Amino acid sequence: MSDRFSMSGDFRGAFVNIKSTLTNVQQSIGDIQTDDLDTRKELEKLIEQLHEALEKTPAEKQEEAQAVAETAKALIDVAKSEKPNQTMLQITGDGLKKAAQNLAESMPLVLTLAGQIVMTVTKLISTK
Repeated sequence: MSDRFSMSGDFRGAFVNIKSTLTNVQQSIGDIQTDDLDTRKELEKLIEQLHEALEKTPAEKQEEAQAVAETAKALIDVAKSEKPNQTMLQITGDGLKKAAQNLAESMPLVLTLAGQIVMTVTKLISTK
């Protein structure tokens, strides 16, 4: 399946690598040490939904969308460590929700997904 992007406007300096960032996040979820495979699958599904939502970001909001993608990556990176730092999980989770808040007006689904991702990661880590 090929990727098609229909974008217009001036993209000088814009971040358009959301796809690769969230693809890497998707792959990293498998590195989270847990026996709760159902919650891991749920997290994978949520990241895929976030990916799909961010692909529809208006051109003028690309920087905000990139911040969401990068913060989701940071959250998963903390979660997949052998002994996740709870403070870093809290800070990164809050950061993801705040990054998504920047898109809430034009893309409310992103804010909803960000909250669900944070809750799912928290659940996944608590079952380690």
